[in-house]
Amino acid sequence: MSTRTSPDPTSDPSHRAAPAVLVVESDGWLGSRLCHVVETKPGFRLAAVAMDAGEAVSIAESERCDVAVVGHHPPSESGFKACRELKLTPTPPGVVICCEDPDGLLAACAALADADALISRYHAGAELPGVLDRVARGVRYLPSVPPSVGAMLRDRLDASEYAVFGLLLAGLPAADVAAALRMSETELESRRSALIGRLEALSAARGAGY
Repeated sequence: MSTRTSPDPTSDPSHRAAPAVLVVESDGWLGSRLCHVVETKPGFRLAAVAMDAGEAVSIAESERCDVAVVGHHPPSESGFKACRELKLTPTPPGVVICCEDPDGLLAACAALADADALISRYHAGAELPGVLDRVARGVRYLPSVPPSVGAMLRDRLDASEYAVFGLLLAGLPAADVAAALRMSETELESRRSALIGRLEALSAARGAGY
């Protein structure tokens, strides 16, 4: 396990409530950059570093993590898949996803994955400090999904898939979406994952600039 911890803050009362940040990143250069941002951000502490989603979930289940900063490297490492796995832990953290190009399709992926923020990895140094503040306060920082994405998906998805897409995109709780569509939450999670995978593939192959 590649875990990096800050000094124990419990002896200093002023640090007891400092939001704990988990960095999930396999790229050494970007991982170091993200860690540097977190470590120099006043009022936050770097809790741990994970190389992949499995390791991140193990850490999140064993220690407090208030915010996770997750790298997205398709097709082998989906930040949206890692986000879903973290959101299903007993005490899910806020999740910030760093991707190469946060286009409309990836904005839809972020909303479907229940991410809290989506930023460009190239602008992480400038954007991440402010985003950490927002996410730690429970404020989402997601780009809007362009109408062109919704129109394109209406033509590509069947009625049941589009219903799942529309209700999750609207931000309804999973239990309410499952009840409205008369399916179990387990089935809804499976459909959600399949939709995210389809949108990621469309983004990777896009030529229309959605």
